[in-house]
Parts: sequence; C-alpha cells; structure tokens
Amino acid sequence: MREIDVRGLSCPEPVLIVMDELDEFPGETLSVLCDMAHTRDNLMKVAEEYRRDFKVNIKGRDFEIVISGKS
Repeated sequence: MREIDVRGLSCPEPVLIVMDELDEFPGETLSVLCDMAHTRDNLMKVAEEYRRDFKVNIKGRDFEIVISGKS
C-alpha cells in the first residue's frame, strides 16, 4: 500500500498528486492522509471518477482515504 500525505496542502494540489499516483501505479492501493473536509470530498470524487472503491477513516483530526488498486 502506497501512503500519501497531503495534509496542509491546498486544493487542487492534493487532487493532482493523487491523480498522478493513480495513473502511475494503477494496481496499488493508496492510503491518503488529509486534514480538510473539502479535500476529503474532492479525493472521494477522484476515486469515483477512476472507478475505484474507497473507504474513509477518521484518524484523530485527520482523514484517511484508502483507495483500492485497479484489478
């Protein structure tokens, strides 16, 4: 599982980073840490656009979005 930390970054940067990772490593599951609700929402939309399953977890004050790899 690839771990990506986009905490403290403003959109669209987290979205672009995750899109690059999804394109470069399509078979990998991504664990993305973010700290803002709108970033979480945007990353969920990206996962849907890429037709990937995802799960959102709350870790303290942060969000973890786990995006499944493409099979």
